[in-house]
Amino acid sequence: MRSVFADGSLPPLCACSIFIVTADLFVATGLNATTIHPTLIESHITNPDMIYEISKFRSGAGHDFSYDGISYAGEYFGATDATEPDSSMKHYYAPYAAYKGDRVTVPVYAPFDGTFTRVTEEVHPDDSSIVNKRLEITSADDSDYLAVLFHVNLDDAFPQILNDWPAALWPAHQPDDPSYTTDTVSAGDFLGYADMRISNDFDLAVLFSVSASEKYWVSLFDLMPETLFDSYEHRGADREDMSISKAERLADPVTWWGSRNNDDWVTLNQVPECSTFALLASAALLLAAKNPMRRRC
Repeated sequence: MRSVFADGSLPPLCACSIFIVTADLFVATGLNATTIHPTLIESHITNPDMIYEISKFRSGAGHDFSYDGISYAGEYFGATDATEPDSSMKHYYAPYAAYKGDRVTVPVYAPFDGTFTRVTEEVHPDDSSIVNKRLEITSADDSDYLAVLFHVNLDDAFPQILNDWPAALWPAHQPDDPSYTTDTVSAGDFLGYADMRISNDFDLAVLFSVSASEKYWVSLFDLMPETLFDSYEHRGADREDMSISKAERLADPVTWWGSRNNDDWVTLNQVPECSTFALLASAALLLAAKNPMRRRC
């Protein structure tokens, strides 16, 4: 049996799941495709120069992450829109190979000002010794938006367990961490490192709540201002390519779970390096001016 929550999702609704479902399921009618979201994202979630490719919203990368519909005591834990076709409504960030193999290289940053509202433990399905954290941070500027970051080697300054899944639903429930420095963050604050010990990528999702019982997954890039997206655009990315529309996914259902599909990914151009000419030109300027001058390229 696959470890529940190890890949960042809530468990499937099946008799074999060890997550005990006792709640009602809610079916929403769907989010309007023209909904305009606020540009809440104020920081990259990692160093973009370390990233080779990013999966598209509604891709077939990873596993189905579309409709949860699970609730307990009136709280819904994920998207409630059952009209969404099966897809991955998150973004996977795959670093270059040089940055994989450990959990202390690829930094993870807070995307906006906010407060930790849940920290749970994740266990890798292929190696139970690989344990990391799933974080939920609610935006300070708009509490209708929640960022979920997966597979993080969380810094000790933050609670290591907080508001874990209810014990009535989750047998591995743990009590809150009683000792930590802070549960609030500012955009760009260091959260820890992506756990890349045996993984190809790490991931992030954004949950938008219309009400307590109506929630939708939305793309991080729909909340990102141009000033931040420029870092991806300069490497060949087009904002429209970061997401697959609901209509497109309905017309082309995912049938390749567990397999690589290049159409699921936006591969970024290699980080530009300074040319030899630029270096020589800068050196000539330095010699001519005989004044300190920062190299430009």
